[in-house]
Amino acid sequence: MVTKKIKITIKPLEESFKETRKFFSNLDKGIIKQHTPTINFEDFNTYKKFLTQKRLDLLNIIKTTKPKTIKHLSVMANRNFKNIHEDIKILESLELIQLKKTRLGLMPVVLYDEIDLNIKIPLTISR
Repeated sequence: MVTKKIKITIKPLEESFKETRKFFSNLDKGIIKQHTPTINFEDFNTYKKFLTQKRLDLLNIIKTTKPKTIKHLSVMANRNFKNIHEDIKILESLELIQLKKTRLGLMPVVLYDEIDLNIKIPLTISR
């Protein structure tokens, strides 16, 4: 079975745009490389705001226990439904999960098996 991966990077937007331009330039030239889906955050604080430990825990719970509904997930996570629902909407907006309609309600499904986190922190000398 093939592992579905997503890459999460933390780097300046300009650098991310540069890589995107290069990807499309290569595509125009007929150079096709396998592309890993990527989410980029401009800085570490933004990353921490969107991918909190509780949200990462939710991804793990969803992946391992496959809850039937968001309410079922809130019981499994032992958290308030409203907070779980808010976190699920954020994870869905990042395209880390998908909500599938079932006869019981909306079932959260994790779209990836693995997250590859790449943090680039430039070190500069201040004098």
